[in-house]
Parts: sequence; structure tokens; C-alpha cells
Amino acid sequence: MREPLGTWVAALLTLMVFSYLVSDNPLYRLAEHLFIGSALGYAIVVSIQDVLLPRLFTPLARDPVGYWHLLIPLLLGLLLLTKGRVSTAWLGNTSVGFLFGVGAALAIGGALVGSLLYQVRDTMLPLLPGKGDGGSVIDNLILVVGTLGSLAYFYFTAGGEREAAGLRGGALRLGSVVGKWFIMITLGALFANAVMARVSLLVGRLQFLLGDWLGIL
Repeated sequence: MREPLGTWVAALLTLMVFSYLVSDNPLYRLAEHLFIGSALGYAIVVSIQDVLLPRLFTPLARDPVGYWHLLIPLLLGLLLLTKGRVSTAWLGNTSVGFLFGVGAALAIGGALVGSLLYQVRDTMLPLLPGKGDGGSVIDNLILVVGTLGSLAYFYFTAGGEREAAGLRGGALRLGSVVGKWFIMITLGALFANAVMARVSLLVGRLQFLLGDWLGIL
């Protein structure tokens, strides 16, 4: 009984979401509120069960002296609760600043270590054929030219054209044109990938409605 009931609930919620294609209506808003509420409730339960209890409250209850350093995140978390009222919101500025600082540091470090360094390393590729492998040489050449052209395009459009003159200026203009086309192709590929992901989700929902719910497929 539980499985058919879940199928009917999922199918009705899917149709309620699809009703937005006609117009904004109360059924769609109800499905939207249910989704946001269930996602928030799930996140709260996961935070309590997997973070607060095993990593904060349980160690403090077992050995408060040995885990005294956990009082710092506990205090910062309690200060965040003061943001709910205007009169006490200033107390939570320290916690918010700490969150933004740590988040920015992690984002910058991740961009450097996870993207920039790997991009620099992967650009240093051999352009001479080795062991008759001409395909990899072409791939390496496209990657190097695309990277250098993209850098030239951003430099040229950021004011570098004022300093460009002579042979150097001509090479910079040519590189910026090549880089612009590489950037356009990359953005097109990313957009196509996003569209295909959405289409895959739509096909999955239609297969669920026609197969698991109605049994047509």
C-alpha cells in the first residue's frame, strides 16, 4: 500500500509543478512550498544528526574540559540566532563575518588549487609528435591556443589595446579574435550541456508519469 501511495503523491506533485506551464496558480505554489519545506526540514535533521550531536554536543557532554575548544563554534552558532531580531542583530555580525571570511578563503583556495594550477599544468603540453601520436598533438595545440587566445582576449578588452602597437599589437589582436571564438564555443557547449540536463530531467519525469504511474510504457 505504501508504494502505490508514494507513486500517486509523486505523480500529483509532478503535475502540480507542470501546471506552471499554463500559468502561475495555487497548485504550483503549494508544490513549491512543500518542496522548500521538506528540503529545509531534511537539512535541519541532517545537521542535527550528523553534525551537532556527534561533533559538538556529544563530545562536550562526555568531556567538557578536553573539548573546550568546541565552545567557540557553539558560541558563534548561538550568536547567529540573535539575527532574528533587529535590536540584537548586531551581536551576530561576528559570526556572519567569520562565515564570509572562511567561505571566501575556501573559494579562493579551491579556485587556485583546483582550477588555476591544474589549468596552468595542463597547458604545458608537448606540441611535437611523439611515437606517431598526431591526434594528441592536435588536441594539445587546440588547448594551448585556446588558453592563450582567451587570455589575450581578456587583456585586449580590459584596456590592453591602448598599449598594443606594432607586431606585438597585431599578435595581440589576432589572439583576442581567436580567444573570442573559443570563449563563444565554450559558452555554447556549457549552455547546451545545461539544456540537455534539463531535457533529461523532463524525460525522466515523463517516463515516470507514463510508466510507473499510468503503466502506458
